[in-house]
Amino acid sequence: MSESTKQDRRQSPRATLGKGVECRLELRTRVRLLDISQSGTLLGTDVKLPVGTKAQLRSGILATTFAPEVQVKRIAEPSSRSSTLGLGTAFTSMDERSRKSLEEFLKKAST
Repeated sequence: MSESTKQDRRQSPRATLGKGVECRLELRTRVRLLDISQSGTLLGTDVKLPVGTKAQLRSGILATTFAPEVQVKRIAEPSSRSSTLGLGTAFTSMDERSRKSLEEFLKKAST
């Protein structure tokens, strides 16, 4: 089928955007929290996110909400034992409730 014989299914005309127009696509995916420290986490995932990607992590530790913002700093390719990617992330911001929850969790984990 040639270009000229394809039927256009659009309901209305499209407009081309110039350079400099930015858009953000929110992506939700499940990750496994493999380890955690005061400065970041190692997440297990099937979705490869580029280094520099910013995201909000939502979890519950010690039965409280934990929702810091993180940035991917490194990617660990799957090993022979697992098909899961490892995403090394650093915390970029955290509300007071999440900070206290993390501190309490780390204190209990080290005893």
